Amino acid sequence: MAQISKEYAAALFSIAEEKGCTAKWADALRQMDAILRDNPRYLALLGSPEIPPEERRELLTQSFGGIADPEIISFAALLCRRGRARELPDAIAHFRQMADIRARTREAKVTSAVPLTEEEKKRLVAALEKRSGLKVTLSCAVDASLMGGMIVEMDGRVTDGSVRTRLRKIKEVIGG
Repeated sequence: MAQISKEYAAALFSIAEEKGCTAKWADALRQMDAILRDNPRYLALLGSPEIPPEERRELLTQSFGGIADPEIISFAALLCRRGRARELPDAIAHFRQMADIRARTREAKVTSAVPLTEEEKKRLVAALEKRSGLKVTLSCAVDASLMGGMIVEMDGRVTDGSVRTRLRKIKEVIGG
């Protein structure tokens, strides 16, 4: 299934490059993805065979018309029409990866025990950009169970500097 998502994403990416709107579409898809992840039942609704394709397209237009260009709405409607609505988040992720590679940009997912201040975000971005040689954007989340510190995921690598993990390692060393 992941291969099919990649193929759909590659087709959309090709159109975006032809139109010169890759960054704009990547941003729109980022917003769509956030909405879909916050509302998993909506994705199930879009995949429902009981809803006619024209109604699903209208739902997409109502939900994302203010965010996304008509080509993106058509792309999502095509996936729904072909019974692949559940693959929309993967296709969006693949598109965004291609756009990031083209723009020499990477997204770092940061989970911290408390919300990061703007100054902390700037310092973190600067450090990640220096280390990677690429432009970095942050996606931040909060998980109080970390107790302190943060976990940074970028390019498939995870750096876990959380207090929770440090305490777990200490416990393992002392045999508990």
